[in-house]
Amino acid sequence: MTTKFYKLMVMTIVTSMLMTMVMVAPVSAQSTSGMDQGSNQAQAQTQNQVGVQSSPCVTSGQSASQTTDQSSNNNAIESVSQTSTSMIGTGPDNAGAPLDCWLTINPHQSHWYKFRYGYNSDQDKTPDQVTVKLSMDNPGCVGFDVWTQERLTRTQNAGSDDDDKLLGPVGAGTPEYAAIERDSSSSKNQNPAKLIWVGSQRGSATFYVAVKNHQDFACTYRLSISGFSVSFPSNAK
Repeated sequence: MTTKFYKLMVMTIVTSMLMTMVMVAPVSAQSTSGMDQGSNQAQAQTQNQVGVQSSPCVTSGQSASQTTDQSSNNNAIESVSQTSTSMIGTGPDNAGAPLDCWLTINPHQSHWYKFRYGYNSDQDKTPDQVTVKLSMDNPGCVGFDVWTQERLTRTQNAGSDDDDKLLGPVGAGTPEYAAIERDSSSSKNQNPAKLIWVGSQRGSATFYVAVKNHQDFACTYRLSISGFSVSFPSNAK
């Protein structure tokens, strides 16, 4: 009798333990699934933020401080933001094609771009024109110069006996014409927020465009280079 009673108690206890395990397992699995889902959502959100910050492009008028605040959310995003800045050339050696967007340029900083101008004397009678345009959010904040490789080399190695006419850039951006007073040649017919340079030559060459911020504060600008004979070589050395 006693033995049967103990066996009944053991069987009851074992049954209770099995039922408890069956009930706890789904809850544990659900909790783990919820943690995994939350982790995946956080990872996806970080990837989306990094994707946004991977481009140096900004909205017209966006200040450099706003760009810095956005890129300092976490170390990963800041690292990607710094990497994206390398898309913009800091000198002739790493100059590249212009980006089709607005960019921030810090105080007294220079951005460099380059393009290839092609001319075939056997086929081309009249050289095609190249047009370089720059728009800025703050009129007079930035300017640009146009260089050839020959002028860059000559200017860098200039001596006292060199001809000044062969030194310096071949051109610079000037305010675009704006018809305000058609019968006047005053500066009222110029738009200081938009600069333009147009040029051509009988010969192929690589040109450089140096955008410079002359102010003590950051500015935003947008640069375009166009022309039938214009191409953009790689900025790789």
